[in-house]
Amino acid sequence: MDQLYSPRTAKMFDMSEIEQQYHEFFNILKKMNEAVKSHEPRKEIYPIFDDVISFTKLHYAAGERLMVQSEFPETEAYKNHCKQLLSAAHLFRAKLDDIEEDMFREWFNHWYYANVVTYFLHINKEIENHIKITQERAL
Repeated sequence: MDQLYSPRTAKMFDMSEIEQQYHEFFNILKKMNEAVKSHEPRKEIYPIFDDVISFTKLHYAAGERLMVQSEFPETEAYKNHCKQLLSAAHLFRAKLDDIEEDMFREWFNHWYYANVVTYFLHINKEIENHIKITQERAL
């Protein structure tokens, strides 16, 4: 479903931007995963990692806009969680030169997927459910 309607605010909420970002984000992650698994040099991985961080910021901003528009009750918690994840990613990025390859692969495979990807999927589903429930209550 690309658009959801919220009768309480009498607005249509376009989910297509979020859905398109899923696809783009997972393509970037796939590219990075392939580079990590094939032991590409870090100078090849760093720009991809920077793209992941930039895209994550872009997606968080789009999610926040949709939350504000739909009066999502957990907007502040979302913003705080996003700040924490991005802060951790920036900290890790700054330390990439100082860590071993195995540690980098472990972090990428476990922490980033477990935190960022899972949160992407969870919070966007929560927003969509919130809009649907709001619509049902207004009927």
